[in-house]
Amino acid sequence: MGIGHVAPALGASKAEPRLNVGWLVFAAVLSDFLLGIFAAFALEHATVPADFASRHYLLFTFPYSPGLLALAVWSTILGFLVSRALGFRGQRMWILVALVALSHFLRDGLVHVAGLPLIGENSPKLGLGLWNHLPLELSLEMPMAIFGIVIYWKVTGASASAFSRYGIAIFVIVMTGLTWTPLLQILHPRRMN
Repeated sequence: MGIGHVAPALGASKAEPRLNVGWLVFAAVLSDFLLGIFAAFALEHATVPADFASRHYLLFTFPYSPGLLALAVWSTILGFLVSRALGFRGQRMWILVALVALSHFLRDGLVHVAGLPLIGENSPKLGLGLWNHLPLELSLEMPMAIFGIVIYWKVTGASASAFSRYGIAIFVIVMTGLTWTPLLQILHPRRMN
């Protein structure tokens, strides 16, 4: 899920309009950001399965980033750091950022095949496997993206700068294009010579 991760961040901007939506977008993709860091240090990795050409799905080993317990810890840390760094008092900002970051697990649970660990790599793993039905999965993400932009535009209002109003729309369009790339590869595979 690509744009599906960003959409809730845009929607959450309504809960705290004083917070720059960029922090919420970062929170929404925190799990993937951490996966990249841990993969760079060979602590987590992806494996290309034999049927990748037909399924376009990687298999992951990730005990430290997207699992429920691990992400709950990382989300709490990020929420605390963002709220303190920006000088927000109270727990509202902390909780908002943490919930947006933790929501990544729920959306990954929809699309991943059973592989998201609850507590650690040897714990039960979840995943509904919507990536096995890519057109359906992508059609669920589009309304999320549109809904997120509409909420964001309502929050920013007409007085927001053009960069603020249209920059985020361009960002969502680019993310949507990247999200739809796997479907295009399935529909129009390159011919092997």
